[in-house]
Amino acid sequence: MNKTKLLFISTLVFLASSISSFAKGLPQEYYKIQNTKKSKAYFFDYIYKLNEQENIKILADREFVKSILSGNILHIDFQAPSFSRLLKIRKKYRVKNLYSLESYLRKVDIVPPAMAIAQAAVESGWGRSRFIKEANNVFGHWTYNPSIGMMPENRDEGATHFIRIFKTIQDSISAYMLNLNRNRAYKEFQNKRYELREKGIKPGGLELSQTMLNYSGIGHDYLGILKNVIEKNKLLEFDKKFYNKLNTK
Repeated sequence: MNKTKLLFISTLVFLASSISSFAKGLPQEYYKIQNTKKSKAYFFDYIYKLNEQENIKILADREFVKSILSGNILHIDFQAPSFSRLLKIRKKYRVKNLYSLESYLRKVDIVPPAMAIAQAAVESGWGRSRFIKEANNVFGHWTYNPSIGMMPENRDEGATHFIRIFKTIQDSISAYMLNLNRNRAYKEFQNKRYELREKGIKPGGLELSQTMLNYSGIGHDYLGILKNVIEKNKLLEFDKKFYNKLNTK
């Protein structure tokens, strides 16, 4: 075995051992809850708090972009730290036109808590799937990089994908939200949310969940499942909670 290949394998082993040391899944106290109602309440609150943190970060970037691009772009100081921040946001969200405020506003926006919680419940089996317990992967993200992934069980012959491993559940939720905000597959979600904003309507989880046709291979059945989870568990209350918190700031 040549030195280059040996070094590559050693690197993978090191990364794998480092990844295995991460805390996995929801807090252990969650898995000890026997009562279904209490278990759901814990899950909802836990995911809500992480979603809220990411949404607040997103809204900070959104307001920043509006403050920069709402005025005369000829007055932008290209040497200022604010311009550097704009470039980072543009790259992060894959915005084509640097100076198009509308392009940013379509992508740099929240994922409503009700929708995020419902998808987290469905995709992670209420926090009990192998993906979340072994990889902190809440939403079923794939990767083709074996150094940050684990082998899926029953992977099709010839397939090369892995299940993405995240350091924390927060990282998984952050990746999920960024994926929805910049991926062309979710353009319907981005556009619908923008249309609601233009009408002065706060984006809601139930309505936007019905744009997730491309998220799952089961098609329209997936939309029905999300709708049922949101309505049955009254998850729109978490949308209200989030918007009420914004109004009190």
